[in-house]
Amino acid sequence: MRHGVRRWLLACALGPALLTAAAATEPATPGLDEPQGVAEVLTNQLGPLTRARSRGALEPAKVYFRGKSVRIEFADRDGKAFAMLLPETGQVGWLMDDASAMPLPNSGLPVVFDGEAPCGSGMLAQCARTGTGQQAGRDAVHWRYRLPNPTGPGRTSRGTMWLDAETGVVLAYEGEAGVGPARQWRTLSVDYQPVPDSMFEVPEDRLRAEPTLRR
Repeated sequence: MRHGVRRWLLACALGPALLTAAAATEPATPGLDEPQGVAEVLTNQLGPLTRARSRGALEPAKVYFRGKSVRIEFADRDGKAFAMLLPETGQVGWLMDDASAMPLPNSGLPVVFDGEAPCGSGMLAQCARTGTGQQAGRDAVHWRYRLPNPTGPGRTSRGTMWLDAETGVVLAYEGEAGVGPARQWRTLSVDYQPVPDSMFEVPEDRLRAEPTLRR
C-alpha cells in the first residue's frame, strides 16, 4: 500500500501545487455558514489506491466536505474500506484503513471555488463560462478553463468543469494534466447538511496503532 500511496500522490497530485488552485470561497447556503454536505461521486483519481482493474475506470466514492476540508471514503477492488482526510491548506492529511492511519504531508483538495471567477486573477489563467444546466439535481454553470500550471480541479491544467450555481461546489470535471487518461469527477448526488468535526479527525486508536498501511 505504501507504493500505491506514492503513485497516487504523483498521479492525483493532492499536494502543494494543488493548494495554489483558484481560491475557494464560502457562498451562502441556506442555514449554513459555509458549503458543507455529503456527495456520492464517481472518479478515476483513486486508481493507484483501489488498484483498479481498468486504467482510468470510474469508481464510486463518498465525499464529505466543509469549506476546504474534505473526507473521501472508498474501497479497493477487494472491498477493503479506506478514508482519506484532506484538511485545510497547510495541514497534514491522513489515509486510514480500519486499523491505522498514514500521514499525507501538504495535502488538500479544494472542492469549492469562486463561482464568478473560478480561475482566479492570474494573467495567464483563462476561464470561459460556456453554459448552464443541471448536474446531480442542482442548477450548475459550465466552465472551460486553461491554466499555466496544473492547478485546476484534480490538478489539471485544462478541461471543463461544472460548478453549483449557488454554492460554487465542484459537481463535475474532466481535465488533462499532460500524461495519462483524462481525470474525471462526476457527482451523482449531493446533500447539503452540517458535517461534524469528527468526520475530519483521526481517531486516537488509529494514531497509536501499528501503521499497517506501510506494509
